[in-house]
Amino acid sequence: MATSRFISFLTRRAVSVFLILLSIGLFAMLVSTKPELSISSGDRSLPAVIVLEAQKIPIARRTIGYGTAEAIGHAEVPAQVTSTVLVLPPSASVGLKVKKGDLLVELDPNDYEQNVLRAQLAVNSAQTDRELLSIERSAAEERADIAKQDQALADAELARVREAALKGAAKQREVDLIKQKALAAASSAVNAKELADRFPSREEILSTTIQSRKAELQLAEENLRRCKILSPIDGVLQEVDVRVGEHVVNGTRIAKIVNSTRVEIPLRLPSYARSYVQVHDSVSLRSAGFGKRYWNAYVSRIAPEDDSQTRTMVVYVDVEQNASSPTRIPSGLFVRGEVHNASRATLRWAVPRRAIRDDRGMVVRDNVLRSIPVVIDFAYSGTLEQLGLPDVDWAILETPLVEGDLIVVDPGGSLRDGMGVRALLATEVTQE
Repeated sequence: MATSRFISFLTRRAVSVFLILLSIGLFAMLVSTKPELSISSGDRSLPAVIVLEAQKIPIARRTIGYGTAEAIGHAEVPAQVTSTVLVLPPSASVGLKVKKGDLLVELDPNDYEQNVLRAQLAVNSAQTDRELLSIERSAAEERADIAKQDQALADAELARVREAALKGAAKQREVDLIKQKALAAASSAVNAKELADRFPSREEILSTTIQSRKAELQLAEENLRRCKILSPIDGVLQEVDVRVGEHVVNGTRIAKIVNSTRVEIPLRLPSYARSYVQVHDSVSLRSAGFGKRYWNAYVSRIAPEDDSQTRTMVVYVDVEQNASSPTRIPSGLFVRGEVHNASRATLRWAVPRRAIRDDRGMVVRDNVLRSIPVVIDFAYSGTLEQLGLPDVDWAILETPLVEGDLIVVDPGGSLRDGMGVRALLATEVTQE
């Protein structure tokens, strides 16, 4: 029994020693056959960064503004009389085209037809009064002529009696009687002339009355015509605000018509842009938000005053377009406009927009990163072939750079000021 235990112990010891020796041998073999790693030295050991050589290039200033497109040809059609909607034709539906003069809404005309009838009767009555007055005037003028002739006869008779009295052929009593008749004839002539002289004034008053009645008739007829509300322009119905049977009052909006043939966009730009923006400067328009669409236009007008609250100026961009085109600028669209001052291209420092982080950029000088503060003058959208990068978003710097500075194109979060780096020109990387 003791012998068996001893043999088992020796066996386990031998196996353990064998396994240990085998492990040591395998380790020695792996160490001896491992590949030799090449040790880098010099610039190849530094992290590589892509850089752009700083240089000035001619760039025209671009100013960005925002505004809402408004159709120049639009009309908010009001009711000009108070009545009830009688007819709303099928052609007066939102989204349908209308021509100038097309019927939009017809109002109940009964009250206004009665007004026209009353006004016409008033005109006829005034004209009849004028005819009667003309007859009365003719009679008054004839009476005045007769009274004048009667006065002349009485004066002649008085003269004859006085002459006879001087010769003793007539008594004083006879002279007084004839004189009394002459005075009565003179009084009648004065009264008749007074009555005749009043008629021109009465005719003038009556003529004024007739004109007033005719004006009332014209107004009544105009109000009757206003019961048919017609389209004042060619365009498309944007809104219809009434229904059949609805009571509307004077001034209530009935419909809105929009003609998008000419669109005006008041772009709000920063106030400082007034020194650079001019009439006829080109403008690149883009719809703001999702689904961008693009248009080209130019500045047509510039507002003379700045808005003190928003510190902005307004330039007006007029666009003529096909109103039925699916790519037109619709009224009410909020757009972004970039004004190009092409007549004043000057040499400026341009860097990719992604090279600026927190108003700082990184340059490589003597293979060492340097972080420098920068001030952006304005943003630029488009390609700059002179710099050899495919970027389309650029920052035009107000901060001057040093000619030949190596600008880090895309400074990552691992790069730190003072770090040693290996610069790779972006143009060479792009070509590779």
